Amino acid sequence: MPMWTWAGEASRRLRAAGQDELAEGVTALPVLCEAGDAVRVEAVARSALRTARRLVAEAGGAKAEVPGVFGAPTLFFLAHWPLAVRVGALAEGRRALAQVTAAAADEPAPHAHGPLPVSLRETLVRCHANVDARGTTDLRRDLLSARSLAGWERTPAWPAFTLARVNLLIDEDLADRAEAELRRYEHTATGPAVLGAGGVFTLVRALRHQDKHTQALEELDRMEAELALDEANPRRDALRRHIRFERARLLSWLTRLDQCEPREAITTLPTVDEAEAHPSLRPAWVEAVENLVCQGAVRNDWRLGVRVTTWSRYFERVGAPRRGAELALAAARLAAGRGSRWVASCSAQRAERLIGELGRTDEILGDLVEARAMIGAILPISPAAPAEHILEFLRAQTSDEIDPEFQAEQVNSALERIPHDTPLLSALGQVGRTLMLSDAATEPQWRHVRERPGDQRAALSLLETLLHDNDTAGVRNLVSTLAAGALNGGPGDEDGVRTGALRAVLASAPGAAS
Repeated sequence: MPMWTWAGEASRRLRAAGQDELAEGVTALPVLCEAGDAVRVEAVARSALRTARRLVAEAGGAKAEVPGVFGAPTLFFLAHWPLAVRVGALAEGRRALAQVTAAAADEPAPHAHGPLPVSLRETLVRCHANVDARGTTDLRRDLLSARSLAGWERTPAWPAFTLARVNLLIDEDLADRAEAELRRYEHTATGPAVLGAGGVFTLVRALRHQDKHTQALEELDRMEAELALDEANPRRDALRRHIRFERARLLSWLTRLDQCEPREAITTLPTVDEAEAHPSLRPAWVEAVENLVCQGAVRNDWRLGVRVTTWSRYFERVGAPRRGAELALAAARLAAGRGSRWVASCSAQRAERLIGELGRTDEILGDLVEARAMIGAILPISPAAPAEHILEFLRAQTSDEIDPEFQAEQVNSALERIPHDTPLLSALGQVGRTLMLSDAATEPQWRHVRERPGDQRAALSLLETLLHDNDTAGVRNLVSTLAAGALNGGPGDEDGVRTGALRAVLASAPGAAS
């Protein structure tokens, strides 16, 4: 039986045993995980595990091994979901990898205590795919080999392994074989029921990778029609959301091919707040929006750039460099389309840095070359005022005229003329924070502070930028730099200035030197 069937059966048996809280936890956890509610998953799992472990301790003996009620399968099922939601809905890669690897290593044999309903080995495979879908195929193939999965074939976890193998084929550029594998299940009596919604979304992915966008839309239409008749399905909202994101991606591409009206794709497009709340769906949203921008159907402004850059940095932070690089390249292309050279260059640099962590980079390196060509075609910035007066000009702008990307271009242009001007460096830090490019803005600030550690205003501006990024290591480095400057500085007032800068930073960042 598939995992969802196992959960329903286990819940029924738990209720019959008078354990309503555990029964609710068993049915709620996979639904909450699919919905991406990581906070509630953690809370429900912790509470249910506490209850289950108490029951196991109290029951003892044979009663502790009643399958699906007080036994190990239920305990492992409850413990599974906090890591599963991080790797699934939150799309974490290296940030979760050590924990998932350790948990998978501690997992018992699939039938040691009765068939296990879920497996952290499959979560580990997904985690490696989050890190680098195209560059970890050999590693994932070993984890999914017949030798590694011996014994799992007759467990409720097996459909998840089946879909993991199909997704691996897609990442190996064998989408046609992936489709054939899924079609084979369609013609069996229980195939569609076993693979369920996951099978449909995987088929849609396989079709999309073969440029069969119309067929993929037909699969989504069929799934949505079935959901409309299944009003009691607790997964309904999450599945419909996923359908909307996939539909928007498909329709946006057909719009670029002039096979779909832009209005239809825009109507389907989920809100940015929905994408913000569901990290695993953000790449689909960005792809859809970029396609619509290319058709002039969606406005390409600095706010869109901030959103895409923020999400790129999110994937960088959670250890998913391929997705981070792909979104950084999208941010670079969008910025180049707006004529924002600095933003585009910063995004391309981020993409290049992340690509350095990947395997199988031929395709994405080609995308980087394309993005750099677009950046190279941007016309040089025309200074709006002399470098010495550019801040006065920018401050005089009305609220309707303010464009942070224009400000960044002007400030950077002025810094080329006056590289150690403290007010300009402070302005760059401020606009960098607005554009979520504070890490790039720190580079000229660091150069200045290292050369002139006594510049208190510059040190405080750099500190503010580092704190905005939650860069604890950078704050410590700043304190060390200023401390070295104070100790090694020359005699007299200049030494006192350096010491004053250090004291100012320490006062603004308590605990930085601890």
